[in-house]
Amino acid sequence: MMSFVRSGPKVLIIEPENEMHFKQFIIKHFESKLLHETVLTFNDAISEMNQHQTLVYLADNAKENIQKFNREKCIIINEGAQNFLMFAINQNMASEIRQVRKASRIVIMQVISNMDSTIENVADDFDGVIEPIKESFNGHTQGTVICFTKANINQKVQFSDLYERAVFTEIHFSEVIKTLDNHSLKYINRNLDKQQWYDLTIKIYDSYEAYKLQYDRLIHVLDKLGAGIILREGWGEDAAKIFLIVGVYKVTLFTYLTPHEIKAILLALEYLENGERIVDYDLFYKKKKVHWDEIRIKGIKGKEALSLHYRKELYKKLEKKDIDKLLDLEEYIFVSR
Repeated sequence: MMSFVRSGPKVLIIEPENEMHFKQFIIKHFESKLLHETVLTFNDAISEMNQHQTLVYLADNAKENIQKFNREKCIIINEGAQNFLMFAINQNMASEIRQVRKASRIVIMQVISNMDSTIENVADDFDGVIEPIKESFNGHTQGTVICFTKANINQKVQFSDLYERAVFTEIHFSEVIKTLDNHSLKYINRNLDKQQWYDLTIKIYDSYEAYKLQYDRLIHVLDKLGAGIILREGWGEDAAKIFLIVGVYKVTLFTYLTPHEIKAILLALEYLENGERIVDYDLFYKKKKVHWDEIRIKGIKGKEALSLHYRKELYKKLEKKDIDKLLDLEEYIFVSR
């Protein structure tokens, strides 16, 4: 559910025989976009991309590092570099390419502990060099650049979100990202400082027993927020009243967010935008229930109004496609009742 490492956007540098002809070929066969006039550097271009896209740069000389960025030579395609090249070859475009190379691959690591200590640990483990991030991006034609951020890497990461220092290593990208992914918790635990992790229990109650839907929307949101790790889950029973036992689905969440932050997310999901309450998400920390009035805000009266406030705050942290999926799940729940 929670990942601290992902790949960054890919950059492919191509020296074509005829730049205009090759650009038309790309636009015709690939879902692509040209860069807006506000994009002035490679760093700006990277901010426009997600991890699945490739920046194709049509260079005058692909063998050399690009000294001066030219926006008009850039095309962002919604395709991986390898698939793009295979398609071009199969379309008899190989003769249109004089030279091609890829820039250093990018790995982005989310850091929730001490930033500088984490960078030093990563550099030691990968025999890497710590450099200013702009120097790393512009100074290498191979190897792997490991970037660091405090931002949620499940969303698009702007260049401005990246820390000013990066690690360059000659170790292959696939080995770097696999190792970091497998051992990311090691870096967190080693450099936590005063950062605290919380072991929380979420109990899901639904009188209509649509537990799978309520679980799915909860996990969808926690996943997109990069909120934590699900340690265990399963069915249980609670005594709602004397002699009345009700079913409940329990989820144990290990998270760096505070109990009050998680409670605000849960409250945002209890009510639909139309004010209808569709689920009860109870939160427990150290076996003590975290009540909704612990996250009251002055001037907002009532639980429903508070839920709507926190829902608006939640939307600010999600991308549109993630909000749309949440609303689709909620629409299905609403019409099925």
